[in-house]
Amino acid sequence: MPKLDKNIAQVGDATLEGGPISFPQDYANWKRKCLSLKGGAIGVLKGNLYSAVREHAIDVRPASDNDGTTGSYLELAKLNSIMVSRKNGIFFEQDYEDFEAIEADIRDLLDHPTLNPQNIMFSIPSKYNKKTGAYPKGVAMEPIYGHYLDDYFKTKHKDDLQGRTYNSTWSNKEQNTATPPIYQALVGGELVPMGLLEVLEKAQEELENREFKLTIDTAKPAKYLMGVPDFKSSVGKAISSSRVGDEVSVSKVMSKLINRDFKSNTDAKTKKLLARYAGRKNIAGDFVSFRITLTPAKTRKIIKDYYDNTGTGTKRRTLTKSWRDMLVV
Repeated sequence: MPKLDKNIAQVGDATLEGGPISFPQDYANWKRKCLSLKGGAIGVLKGNLYSAVREHAIDVRPASDNDGTTGSYLELAKLNSIMVSRKNGIFFEQDYEDFEAIEADIRDLLDHPTLNPQNIMFSIPSKYNKKTGAYPKGVAMEPIYGHYLDDYFKTKHKDDLQGRTYNSTWSNKEQNTATPPIYQALVGGELVPMGLLEVLEKAQEELENREFKLTIDTAKPAKYLMGVPDFKSSVGKAISSSRVGDEVSVSKVMSKLINRDFKSNTDAKTKKLLARYAGRKNIAGDFVSFRITLTPAKTRKIIKDYYDNTGTGTKRRTLTKSWRDMLVV
């Protein structure tokens, strides 16, 4: 998935140019990294880090019906589905809400006393032979948290590790301290520089601050755009400065409006209005400006829409074609 410094997508009856976002590439990098870390590299006999995260419980909120055994699988499936289906770089408000919910699930997991990967508990003997791992009968057992492959396991199974590597930071005798691979996949660390939590935080920040420019290609009535002050004002000025006697030159109006960016209001009404041209509702981000692809016919319609909207009428303002208009038509 390429880095989207600026992406242009044909949507509905318009061309949508979105501001830069990098979280899709960050997610792709995260997934690729987790898939590449497998077997011995994460201290297991088989499987990769992505599948380990997928099979670890995430959704543990009190309001959830999930029993804490399948949440991560479902959440990662949803997240991956969103990323795969948004290759054109256009994300929606529902996507933002899903990212927010998954982030909250991860934070809930990290606050959970037992589901936090740092606090997965294993028991080891409090005393054992440092060369063989043997320990006397009846010795007290003590908890260790994080990853099972600790000093004791390495000593006891030194001849049967089968390529499994070990990092002393992966386990600890204290809770909320170890940094096993699954924890690093979620939060970040030496194995996974950017964790999934950071990717989700970045996704929300970039979508919240994202801006779009819209180029309207449709021949649909422009009367809806008269509700945008900058557009209405610009049309009025173009008409006023393009009069030839009692008539208005279509070509002059067109030359003053074509390739011009009109400022968009950021209110919900204007966003909804522009979204109808884009053929997409609830796009995540703000439409900061738009322009219209013009022809003489479209320009005449815009002039008429302006008169209808302002109540000035057209009887005293006969619209004329210049020789250029006639040739174009």
